[in-house]
Amino acid sequence: MKWCVILLAACTPVLPPPATEQDALRVHIALVQLDAGRNLLLKRCGSCHDVPVPGQRAAKDWPRQVALMQVRAGIDASQRALIEQYLVAMAPK
Repeated sequence: MKWCVILLAACTPVLPPPATEQDALRVHIALVQLDAGRNLLLKRCGSCHDVPVPGQRAAKDWPRQVALMQVRAGIDASQRALIEQYLVAMAPK
């Protein structure tokens, strides 16, 4: 029985955390924009691979990574900006 629990826990995907009002105030970005970026991240990035979690990279590294994936993900500049804002805002500094 212990193995079943361990295996199920290992297969549970890690989702990016929702932004809070405190996050929005800290980075001076409207919460609705951070939420939109997270939703796009879940929908567009998660359709091909595991959804990236902001803590996987430093904040300074996300803009380059999002730029590299923009064409493959089929997102326009405004969608890219929302995803990037969310990832940078929620990543460790």
